[in-house]
Amino acid sequence: MKVPDYIASYKSHLAKLIVEHGREEAMQLIVGGEYDQIGKLERSALIDLGLERYHSLVDIGCGSGRLPFALRDYLEGPFVGTDILEDALDYASDKCDRPDWRFMPTFQSSIPLGDATADFVTFFSVFTHLLDEDIFRFLLEAKRVAKPSGKIVFSFLDFECDRHWHIFEATVADQNPLRVINKFISHGAIRRWARALDLKVEVIYDGSAPWVNLDEPFNYTDGRRAEGVVEFGQSVAVLRKCGLNE
Repeated sequence: MKVPDYIASYKSHLAKLIVEHGREEAMQLIVGGEYDQIGKLERSALIDLGLERYHSLVDIGCGSGRLPFALRDYLEGPFVGTDILEDALDYASDKCDRPDWRFMPTFQSSIPLGDATADFVTFFSVFTHLLDEDIFRFLLEAKRVAKPSGKIVFSFLDFECDRHWHIFEATVADQNPLRVINKFISHGAIRRWARALDLKVEVIYDGSAPWVNLDEPFNYTDGRRAEGVVEFGQSVAVLRKCGLNE
């Protein structure tokens, strides 16, 4: 089996978006569109999960900065965003305008930070496009980087969530060898990875279950209003690194 070339597929995808839509819109689309809306959703989710203003956060696969842009006026602690697309990182850095924050290119399943340095390590719409072994490598790195009792948060396409099934069917039908892969994960796989890494599974939220308490309502581009307690869309798993006394 040919191993997917994540860098080539994403660079090709971004280049095509820039040609078709221009750089500004392409940077919105490379993270799936709804840039401001999903950023607010992710911010609210992390605050619900305990993100404090003074915390340190590492956002793997931050792309063009959807999450950090939403957090720029909230998070006072250190922030590091990584991605394989350097052009997207440049855009994110300029848009966030936080000289104290770092945006770093990475091309391996690694996190370029020291041990026990982050309160939160996040992977939004990252494991949705990686093979199992690369997901596990990233979780191993996230455990290393997380502080004792630090949290690892990732969204995923869920075999157990009915609303995700149409994505699987579309993926089966797509024969393009350079396509960005869509990776589905089972809850059992998450629990097995956590057990192997000595991580605690705090919660797994189904993508269609309302649980995010929005701190700011917004409208999606199709006119839908999001306010109050809403679903995330992708399923979300929260793992915790065991503290020193656990």
